[in-house]
Amino acid sequence: MNVVTKTEILTAPVGALAAGRRAEIIAELNTNLAYLTDLHVSAKQAHWNVHGPNFVGLHGLFDTITFAARDYADLVAERVLALRGTAHGTIADVASMEEIRPFPTDEHGWEELTRAVRDRLITAAERMRLSATSTDDEQVTQDIYIEVIRGLEKWAWMLEAHLS
Repeated sequence: MNVVTKTEILTAPVGALAAGRRAEIIAELNTNLAYLTDLHVSAKQAHWNVHGPNFVGLHGLFDTITFAARDYADLVAERVLALRGTAHGTIADVASMEEIRPFPTDEHGWEELTRAVRDRLITAAERMRLSATSTDDEQVTQDIYIEVIRGLEKWAWMLEAHLS
């Protein structure tokens, strides 16, 4: 029986990626992890504060988006680890990214919150689409991006239906 040690698992080669390319992909994954972490906490903020005639539907939908964003973030973070990197998914990591705009935390109106979460979904999907197009040489990561984009665009469409 062949026993594999923890050290062997953590130092096993990851495909044919050169170390520098692997580091680029890990950095890109961590950037996308920040967008997903932001989406997760922003959708929860909307869930807590939404008011209006669509309260019941949006309250539940914002929570569903929260859970989906958390699952997407977990998928991306685990890919970072599979590539032998370190996931950077704290609120402080998100806050340090200047390109992520602050969420309107004092907002309660259903239309404004719906637009804000929809816009974050679209921004995250666009960001991941850029990453997906740059990972033709790493198809597992590209496949994860495609899976997440599919979900983000579905949730954006559902919120758009509320605004129509």
